[in-house]
Amino acid sequence: MRTIIYGDIHGCLEEFKELRLKVNPLDSDQEIVIGDILDRGPHSNELLKYIRKNKISSILGNHEYKYIRYKKHQDNFIKHNVKNPILLDDNKLNIFNNLSNEDFEYLQFLPLYLKIGNLTLIHAGITNKINLLDANKKELENTLWIRMLDENQNPLSLEKTNQINAKFWTEYYDGSQGVIVYGHNVFDDVKVDKYSIGIDTGCVYGNKLTALILNDTERPFSNYEIVQVESKRKYSESEYKTSF
Repeated sequence: MRTIIYGDIHGCLEEFKELRLKVNPLDSDQEIVIGDILDRGPHSNELLKYIRKNKISSILGNHEYKYIRYKKHQDNFIKHNVKNPILLDDNKLNIFNNLSNEDFEYLQFLPLYLKIGNLTLIHAGITNKINLLDANKKELENTLWIRMLDENQNPLSLEKTNQINAKFWTEYYDGSQGVIVYGHNVFDDVKVDKYSIGIDTGCVYGNKLTALILNDTERPFSNYEIVQVESKRKYSESEYKTSF
């Protein structure tokens, strides 16, 4: 059985279908998206339905989490007339309005991380202070956004990531949570470090969509393959990118 992990798709349905044709998943394979199915690209709702129809697993991305939170506040507004503090632009509101009850059920049950053998899937990043097995809600939510850390391994907000002592989280990571596969942060190509592999190669920004294929989740680095397809075009401008 192969474990097939897809980088952030962000509504790029055509590229995802093309990538799956190249990967040629078998019934015995396990397919997992690293999060961020929705937003930015042209076919978010259709992509989510395609993933559900094909019984593809996913972990939660920060973009899916936003819609879950928005729905919770919107339901509270309808029941108790409490204003929704989250604002969605027209594109995101259109995506939200076209999410079915089944779509939301799928999203709400997405895990914040997955552990398979010595492999750990998280959407964004982690610190050595976080033990996933006994982490609290805030710590688990932080794994949806973590990129840069200060010298004390505290996560930095986006506007502080360029400060002189900031380091990308993988520079500190000690392997205590297994070999981590992650997305969220856009790289020109797959980023392989001692204990981690970053697979968001920015398809929605005009670069590539990546699949990481693992044959041994107990020894993830021992036998793996990278499969990629080129983006059809640039669908969105990147808000953030780390250079290494």
